[in-house]
Amino acid sequence: MQATVELPEAVLRDLEALARSEGSTTVDLIQRIVEAHVASRQTTGDRRFAVPLPLIPEAETGPIQPVSGRDVDEFLSRDHFST
Repeated sequence: MQATVELPEAVLRDLEALARSEGSTTVDLIQRIVEAHVASRQTTGDRRFAVPLPLIPEAETGPIQPVSGRDVDEFLSRDHFST
C-alpha cells in the first residue's frame, strides 16, 4: 500500500540526513518510525486491565482513617526516624 504524506521541508531534510547516516533510505526510515510508534501504542494498550478496588480488602486492614497534612506533619515531627 502506498500513501502520500506532506511534511515540512525542514522535517524532510532531517529525515533524509538521518536515513543517510544510518545507510538507509528515507522511505525505510519513515516506515520503521511509523511501525515503532504503532507497536508502542499497541503494547501500551495491552497493559491496561481492570483492577478491583480496594486492592486490600477492609477485612484485612481494618477501616482506613483519613489523614490530613497536619497528621503527616505531626508524625514526621516525632523521632520515628532516629539514626
